[in-house]
Amino acid sequence: MNTFEKIAAKTREDDRLETAKKTKKKTISATIEAFFVRNRDRFGYIQAGMLLLLLFLIVVPAFLPLPSEDAGIFNNFTLFARYVTWGIWFPLVFVSVIVFGRLWCGALCPQGAVSEYLSRWGLKRPVPSWLRKGYVPVLSFVVITIIGQVIGIRDYPLPAMEIFIITTLLAVLIGLIFSPQRRVWCRYLCPMGPLLGVFSRLGAVSFEKEGKGGRGYLCPTYIKTQTKSASSDCIECFKCVNPGESSSLHFRLRHPGREIEEIGKRAANIWEVIFIFAATGLALGAFYWQATLLYLRLKQGLGIFFTDLGLIDIVAKSGPKWLIVNYPEAGEVFIWLDLIGITTFMLMTMAGVAAILFIFTTLSALMLRKGEPITSTITKLGYLYAPVALVSLVLGMGQMLFGSLGEIGSKTGMFEPAFMKTVAGIFFAGGGLWSLYLAWKLQGRLSTAIIPAVLGVGMIAFLWHRVLF
Repeated sequence: MNTFEKIAAKTREDDRLETAKKTKKKTISATIEAFFVRNRDRFGYIQAGMLLLLLFLIVVPAFLPLPSEDAGIFNNFTLFARYVTWGIWFPLVFVSVIVFGRLWCGALCPQGAVSEYLSRWGLKRPVPSWLRKGYVPVLSFVVITIIGQVIGIRDYPLPAMEIFIITTLLAVLIGLIFSPQRRVWCRYLCPMGPLLGVFSRLGAVSFEKEGKGGRGYLCPTYIKTQTKSASSDCIECFKCVNPGESSSLHFRLRHPGREIEEIGKRAANIWEVIFIFAATGLALGAFYWQATLLYLRLKQGLGIFFTDLGLIDIVAKSGPKWLIVNYPEAGEVFIWLDLIGITTFMLMTMAGVAAILFIFTTLSALMLRKGEPITSTITKLGYLYAPVALVSLVLGMGQMLFGSLGEIGSKTGMFEPAFMKTVAGIFFAGGGLWSLYLAWKLQGRLSTAIIPAVLGVGMIAFLWHRVLF
C-alpha cells in the first residue's frame, strides 16, 4: 500500500468513526427527546410540586424567629432553608444551563407556568411595543438585584419571601393581562430570564430543525420555530417537538459553547452582550460594597452632600424592614443613606466594568478589521465573556455552599477548608480559560487582537479574586 492509499484509508476510517459518533449522539438525543415528549403533559405536576417546595423553603422561615448565634444549618430550619435556597438551589440553577439549557424554565419553574396557565382566561391583550424592547429584561435584572441587596434578601427570610411573592404576583398579573398560551413574563420581565437565556448559549443541548418547510408551532416565548437559530429564548417546554415530523424542531446534543462559537449564524443580540457586561459589573458591585473602603468613602461623600443640602436628618433615619435592612435584634440596621450609597456604588461599578469590557471588545474588533459593520463584530466578540461571567456569578452565589462544605470537611476530618477554596479556584480558572478559548474561536485566528480579550478576562479574574479568595 503506497502513501496515497494509506492516506485515503485513514480518511475513510476517520469518516466512518465520525459518522458512528454522530449516529450514536443522534440515538441518545432521540431517546431523551422521546422521554420528555411522553412526559411533557406532566410538567404541570412538577411545577406545582416546585411551588409547594419553594413556599416551604422561602415563606415558612419568614414567620419563625431569627436564628440564635449558636444555631447551624442542621439544628435550625431557617438557616437550613437559607442554605438550600441560596447555597445550593441558586448556584445549581445557573450551572445547570451548561448541561440542560433552560430546562428549569420549561419543566420546573412555577412562576412561568402559572402565568401561562392563567393567560387562557385573562384579558388577552397584545404585548405593547415598549415591553418588547431589548433593555427591559436587563432593567428587570438590575432593579431586582439592587433591591435584593438593600433589603438583605440572602441574609434574612422576610425579604426573600417578599421578593418571591412580589415576582409571583407580577407573573400572575402579566398572565392575566397579555396574550393567551404565552409566557410574556418569562420572555420579557423575569429577572432570571436574561441570566439563564444568555448562559444557555453555552449549553450542551439545543432544539434544531433538520427538515425543510413544515408548519410553525405556537411557542410560549414567541420564537419563530420555522427559523429558530438561538437558544436564549427557548425554555425547553418541548411543545414544538413532534418526533413524527422531520420538519419539526428536535432535541439535539452538542458540545458546550458551540452556539457561541457559531454566534455569527446564531442571532447575536447586542442587548445580550450589554447584559453580560452589566451583570458582571453589578455582581461585582454587590460584593465589593461590603469589602472595600471605596464604598465607605462614597458614603461619606454622600453624607457631606446631603448635609450641605440640609437633608442629613432625613437620610440618617432607617426605614421599614420590607424596604431596607432593619434588624436591630440581629445587630444590622441600614439608614436611607446606606440605601442611596449601595445603589449608587453598584450602578457605578456596573457602568465602570461594562465600559472597560466594551472598550476591550472594541479594540479587538478594530484590530480584526473584519468586512462587516464594527457593531456586528463587537456584538459577536462580546459573547466570549459569557463563561467567566457565569462562573463568577456561580462562585459569588455559592460562597455559602463552599464555606459550609469547608466547615463540614474540617469537622469530619475529610479535608481542610482550604480544599474548597482550591476547588473554587480551579472552577474559576476553568471559566477564564473557556472565555479565552472562545476569544480565539470567535476571532478565527490567533493574532494580537486576542490581547484585549486577555486583559478583559484578567481584569474580571483579578476583581473576583479580591472578594472570593
